Amino acid sequence: MTIAGSNFFSGMEYIDGITIVDTSGTILFSVKFNPTLYPDAKRENIIGKRIDEVWDISSQESTLIKAMAVGKPVFRKKQTLPDLRGNDIKTMNFSMPIKIEGRTIGAIEISKEIKGKKERNHQDYKINKEMFEDRNLLNDRLSRNRTTYTLNDIISKSNRMDELKYIVKKVADSTAPIFIYGETGTGKELFAHAIHNEGNRWEKPFISQNCAAIPENLLESILFGTAKGSFTGAVDSPGIFEIADGGTLFLDEVNSMPKNLQPKLLRVLEDGLVRRLGDKAERKVNVRIISASNKKPNECVQDGEMRQDIYFRLSVINLNIPPLRDRKEDIGLLMNYFIHRQNELLKKNVSKVSKEIYDFFNHYSWPGNVRELEHLIEYGMNIIDKNEHTMEMEHIESRISDIIEFNEKNVKKIGLEIQPLSKLIPIVEKELIEKALRQTKGNVSAAARLLEIPRQTLRRKADKYRIK
Repeated sequence: MTIAGSNFFSGMEYIDGITIVDTSGTILFSVKFNPTLYPDAKRENIIGKRIDEVWDISSQESTLIKAMAVGKPVFRKKQTLPDLRGNDIKTMNFSMPIKIEGRTIGAIEISKEIKGKKERNHQDYKINKEMFEDRNLLNDRLSRNRTTYTLNDIISKSNRMDELKYIVKKVADSTAPIFIYGETGTGKELFAHAIHNEGNRWEKPFISQNCAAIPENLLESILFGTAKGSFTGAVDSPGIFEIADGGTLFLDEVNSMPKNLQPKLLRVLEDGLVRRLGDKAERKVNVRIISASNKKPNECVQDGEMRQDIYFRLSVINLNIPPLRDRKEDIGLLMNYFIHRQNELLKKNVSKVSKEIYDFFNHYSWPGNVRELEHLIEYGMNIIDKNEHTMEMEHIESRISDIIEFNEKNVKKIGLEIQPLSKLIPIVEKELIEKALRQTKGNVSAAARLLEIPRQTLRRKADKYRIK
């Protein structure tokens, strides 16, 4: 007889209990070295009973059953076993199949109680894995027009986002330029893709260009193309306006476009004529322009980043994407989607997040918006063990610490810049209130004491800044 993986015994500093079951899950042997481990599960009361008669655990969750099913040792860093009285016991388990001549006849489990950790509220948030299975969102759908996303990929249930989707459907077939503005990480390019795919240009090219990513001396040739001999080594080459002919050109961070190029862009917008760098001939193009910025278009004009005539041409239709902190009702839905996607990619089976994480997500201000939420979930899903089913704060706390430290440094940085106090004070005030509420886990009275302001004042300011 062999115990597969018996060398794992050396990996535990001490053992609190041993359990042996047969292939039906019936307990054949049980011993406890720790009297606090399963205090009501006395040996004489549980021998001969099935696992699920002693503990409120399914066969899918039992490491003993899983070890027999896969024929290999199963290690779980943390498992919560609710007994039939409703008491939760947290353990670290090694479960190993017992084999005779290669045939599994049972399993043995050694357990170690996890102590010294603060008890958490077990009202976990369950992940609805079926919600996104029919969307086919996990496949690579990059088509020949270089767009990936459709309106169905904009995951939301907030009224404001529904309004934006409705507008997209109304204007998708139009030729009018669209200006999308929203904070970093809100999904501006996703909306640009959706507009293209929703409209009658969906089979034509979609070209995306970040205006801040290309040096000024190269951007003109990339946008408008070059003629042979216009400079040393130049060849006849179309720019992205010509390449996008019949389709859509997405100009991200358009407010970073050099001022000397903006009149040439205006010419294309007004009459659809493109002249390559160094060329005399003009070419007619039919391109729909979608531009984007993390600032409102009128602010780009006020700050001297965009000519007023360009502003009027680019912002015929405006889409203002709200930040995630203003649509907290979408957080659970987005979290659900990102976990489902990572389950598929990483071959994991996370079905819950702890209430502690859920509460933190709903109190956090999300300066990086949806992108920040996605990256935080991705981090936690990479850290979580393959045998664990619940994402807990310990899986993401180190990443959260880095994020909060980064955000606090940014707030300090803002304070060093000369700018109107009326603009700066709300930013700092909102950040400090959110930090105090995070630190006190949403306790308004305790947060008010930390900030040394009356509780009523804190509530009024929280309402003002829409902090929940």
